[in-house]
Amino acid sequence: MRHTIAIFWVFSLTLAAGAAWRWPFGSDETAKPRMSELMEPASLLMDEASDLASDGKVAEAVEKYRLAYAELERIEIENPDRAESSEFSTVRNKKAYIDSAIDSLLLDQAKKNTKAVVNTDTTELEKRYAEKKAAEKPPEEKPGRPAGTLTARESQDAGMSRLLGAHKAKMQAAADALKAGEYDEARRRVQDILALRPNDPAALNLRAAVEAASGDLETAERTLVQLTQSNPGTYYGFYNLAKLTLQMRGDAGKEPALRYYEHGRENCGGPIDDELEAKLK
Repeated sequence: MRHTIAIFWVFSLTLAAGAAWRWPFGSDETAKPRMSELMEPASLLMDEASDLASDGKVAEAVEKYRLAYAELERIEIENPDRAESSEFSTVRNKKAYIDSAIDSLLLDQAKKNTKAVVNTDTTELEKRYAEKKAAEKPPEEKPGRPAGTLTARESQDAGMSRLLGAHKAKMQAAADALKAGEYDEARRRVQDILALRPNDPAALNLRAAVEAASGDLETAERTLVQLTQSNPGTYYGFYNLAKLTLQMRGDAGKEPALRYYEHGRENCGGPIDDELEAKLK
């Protein structure tokens, strides 16, 4: 019976469009989360970073901004069908803002450190900062540069785009194998991803889906525990662990499932999950 239920969890999602590996443990996966819900964890991190910056805690602020940036990249990876659409412009704008905020904080810190060591001006630092920002402008804004050449930042962005594209393709191939019931193939593809990106949250979530579909719920549970421990700010790991706990233990699992759900809501900025709300009453 458990084997049948596990397969239903997975196929209720994988037959729908979107990031099939993201929500394998629920019955209401066809509705896509709103952008405000997707970005809430990143927005909270950005707010924390701003507060830290206001208090003069530059290193802590930069770290928070980098965590927010990583969260925004995760959203893009897990929503490949929406990532290039106009609704994702907010994600792209937030990433650009974070880049600028980090640059500004580090420059300000460099100025202060320079003044603390020796009484000198920061003309050279400001010049390097201006050159860095100028190098980030589109090619048409930089006359005299040979056609077809890229700045260091553009080369970095192009490389990142290729990596993200390859990751998305691998995830989709693994999800397609899962959808087709080719569990060994799906498991192999997921392990290939994890070999390159250990503890990748989306890959771990997909591996748990494969394990659940194969009828191995206890292994799926261990994988979700690994997901939550290695990615403590990823709310859907806690949500899926709550749903799996209820499926495995029924009413006896309500208390731990509620703890998982509340942790995802309160500590990871997760949105309200109507299905869990109903089951945990």
